[in-house]
Amino acid sequence: MIYKIAICDDEKIICRTIYDMIKVISVQNDVRFETDCFISGEELCDEMKSSTYDLIFLDIELHEMNGVAVGKYIREKLNNETVQIAYISSKQQYAMELFEIRPINFLIKPITSEKIQAIIDKLLKLNAVDTQIFKFKVRQEYIKLPMSEIIYFSSSRRTVTLVSLEKSYTFYDTLEDIYSEVKNGHFLYIHKSFIVNYRYVRQYEYEQVTLLDGTVLPISQPRRKLIRKMILEMED
Repeated sequence: MIYKIAICDDEKIICRTIYDMIKVISVQNDVRFETDCFISGEELCDEMKSSTYDLIFLDIELHEMNGVAVGKYIREKLNNETVQIAYISSKQQYAMELFEIRPINFLIKPITSEKIQAIIDKLLKLNAVDTQIFKFKVRQEYIKLPMSEIIYFSSSRRTVTLVSLEKSYTFYDTLEDIYSEVKNGHFLYIHKSFIVNYRYVRQYEYEQVTLLDGTVLPISQPRRKLIRKMILEMED
């Protein structure tokens, strides 16, 4: 498999440094990367109208269209929720602005090969999750869905509703049994009636989560400390 990576920084030396680091990591890890460099946010956004990337290293302090605006364009205008964005900055003051863009990480300059390696490792780990399949039966039909396409599960007695990117399915099962299958795929068992895919959580609060489509689901009181711990681990 070839992973496509974009580097966007108006300092050409930073682009070249990260590019060279990725080349070394490629050899060391026996993983193939196809890497493109951009020196403006506008240039990257224009390219993404017709190209897709698995990972973007994106400087925040870009001239004119900065990295925050680029991230919002990717998520909101292009509706691209799959590309992972690793922000780069010389400052640490952007945490709240970046929350809704859901970056894979936030790197403070100077950039080191260890920091880039950590991002690559996380990308490969997430890709392994993306290839996992959830299987279930609706009446007499057996269905397989990539776990990465499942937004959440809800239950009422023995009936479970699976909400995916494309449609919803209703079948007989228990959330306990389902969670035993999906718990290693970034799913959170937030309530006796709900399991959510963390990648579709737009906002986390101690008592509830808000999904990308605006759906608000409660976190039951006994699970709140565990869910907070799990979310912190997923964001590492």
